Amino acid sequence: MKNLIQFLLCILPVLGMSQSAHFDQVNAIKISPSEFGNAQFEISYERYFGDRSSSLIILPSIFLKEDIRESKEGYQLGAQYRVYLSHVRNDEKSVFLGFHNIGLYAGVYAQYLDYTEDYQFSWWDDKLDESLTQMMTKDVNATEGGVIIGVQLDITKKILIDFYIGGGVRYSDFTDTRFDIVDPNYYYEDISVFDPEYKGVKPKVGLQLGFMF
Repeated sequence: MKNLIQFLLCILPVLGMSQSAHFDQVNAIKISPSEFGNAQFEISYERYFGDRSSSLIILPSIFLKEDIRESKEGYQLGAQYRVYLSHVRNDEKSVFLGFHNIGLYAGVYAQYLDYTEDYQFSWWDDKLDESLTQMMTKDVNATEGGVIIGVQLDITKKILIDFYIGGGVRYSDFTDTRFDIVDPNYYYEDISVFDPEYKGVKPKVGLQLGFMF
């Protein structure tokens, strides 16, 4: 991950030498409101190159939540490289609903996750013949990579909506104190593709709102 960050920092100035001929805005800042419900704050920076023929995006995010039943904390760092397949500009032709521009793109992505969660777990103890509740701790490190396709809608010259779908492969390494009580084979049956500790092929969906400058 350190090598990836160093590579991005080195390549950004080189790519930035390409200036836009038609698009005045070469940078964008976005947030992902759909992640708020998961106690995750994700912000992204996108840099456009070659008259918006391609772009590079860095997506850092943090997890933070604490209440009586659970607490979450961690961070995720992602990167995307996009190639814009086409643009429909309102200064060249009529655009649906009067959008300033509609850009279709395809790309690749990679991300790294470091995550810790404390949560309440209840189970039936046969020896005591009663239900017990205890705080458990889950630690997750995961890497993921895959492909996406999407559309960026420039509502105005400054405001945008970005939506993409795709999929990739996720590798995770995690520990959970729940394993001391529950057979891991049963534990894995409860893991969904949206859980941090999931390992395997999974979908990728994103919705972002932002502004260009």
